[in-house]
Amino acid sequence: MKVKLKIDLGNGNPAREMTTNMLAICDWEKIENRRAADGKGIGFSDMVCWAWTLCRLAGDTVPKTWREWLEQHPNMTIENVQELTDESFTGAALTDAP
Repeated sequence: MKVKLKIDLGNGNPAREMTTNMLAICDWEKIENRRAADGKGIGFSDMVCWAWTLCRLAGDTVPKTWREWLEQHPNMTIENVQELTDESFTGAALTDAP
């Protein structure tokens, strides 16, 4: 699952677009005890967790948890700009090759 997020911390700096990667999704699953395929849908706290991880990976100075980061930026906005996952993907298919 890849999602492009538009992240505006509401601190006067320009908004930036970042795309989730496997590390961001796996960290989120571990931190929130969730699974991408659990069917519960994605909420704002999920996107904040992803954004915090992506900013951390980009070298930004962030606090220890995404919740602390949110408390530091209560006026932030995060938008799901584009779902990049191919919804028609059904997984690996068997072939006739030996």
